[in-house]
Amino acid sequence: MSDNNKIEYRKVTPEEKLYVSRLQGIVFSFDPNEKEIREKIEKGEYNSDNTYGAVDENGRVLAGMEILPFTMWFDGQKVPMYGIGGVASMPETRRQGNIRKIFEKVFEDIYEKGAVFSHLFPFSHDYYRKFGYEHCGAVKRYTLSLAPARRLKNNGTVHEFIKGDDVRDNLIEVYETYASRHNIMPSRSEIRWNEVFNISLFGAERLYYWEDAEHNIKAWVKFKKDNEKMRIRDIAWVDREGMLGILQFMGMFEGAAEKLVFSASPEFIAEIYWNNLYEIEISTDWMGMSRVVNAKRALELMRKPDGNGRFVIKIADGFAKWNNNAYAVEYGDGECTVNTTTDAADIEVSECALVQMVLGVYELKQVANRDDVQINDNKQTLIKVFHKKNLLITDSF
Repeated sequence: MSDNNKIEYRKVTPEEKLYVSRLQGIVFSFDPNEKEIREKIEKGEYNSDNTYGAVDENGRVLAGMEILPFTMWFDGQKVPMYGIGGVASMPETRRQGNIRKIFEKVFEDIYEKGAVFSHLFPFSHDYYRKFGYEHCGAVKRYTLSLAPARRLKNNGTVHEFIKGDDVRDNLIEVYETYASRHNIMPSRSEIRWNEVFNISLFGAERLYYWEDAEHNIKAWVKFKKDNEKMRIRDIAWVDREGMLGILQFMGMFEGAAEKLVFSASPEFIAEIYWNNLYEIEISTDWMGMSRVVNAKRALELMRKPDGNGRFVIKIADGFAKWNNNAYAVEYGDGECTVNTTTDAADIEVSECALVQMVLGVYELKQVANRDDVQINDNKQTLIKVFHKKNLLITDSF
């Protein structure tokens, strides 16, 4: 058993990151390319700034994880979010608190960096609840008969995107408009966009965009044929017209394929457009888990209802201690102030309940069924403030 007093929990060096990669290989069943990594280390090209580990007195790496900086859409605003990935421990040192200690260091650092949220894709929901993460619900993954898509309204034209086309910025703008209406969606980096637009002329993936009658680009879709299914890998639209136009285009593949498969924004409900409900198969894609890193900032940025209002929320955060406060939230005329207070709380919540409330995973009346939520007063204001919203995340890490 390791002696935690002799273990450092910190960012690792590039050499130590190699051993974090080794750990991740053991846990996630892949073989790191040691030779290639060592060559990068020698050239100073192996960056370990976003890798944290538990390093014992002998320099042995016992556990590690990656923190990945993102910009996330939240109630129509861009906020800093850090993704967590590659969480791994040596089998013989598990259940000794090393991951917990790393998380403590990570949370302190990302809070100082201005993070409002953190997100991850868990192997176990119960495990990550210990660190204040809670699930963000699921989106529908539709498998639809292609033929009905052809009947959707389409008053525009569709064009194939070829790598290097000058509409790249227009497609990014469509995506950001679409993403801004969905909490958790990332505002993509240039590296991610290079991946999206890396389309080979003779490859299996295709990207098409849709223009309205005035030649405004309002939607695009990236897809790949998989036997008898057209699988949408990426899709975005500005408005309902663009949504129907790009999906009607996908219906043109009737004959080449039988089914259309994609994980849909809550804005699209196939049951409205597909008359024969037996042509619709629905499964779910869980969207991972989020936690609020900075409760005060999240309460400030959260979209408020029209008019003036005030409520007091008391938060019990067992991990990010700086969130442990009662906050008076006052809003009106487009302004909002959030301050700590000794006033009686209208609502008392845990950090896990809080993230579902501010992101809008459920209505307050639903969240109130949790054991870690207690409504004391001011219920009608709270219902207006904490309501269900559109959530979506299409990029994984």
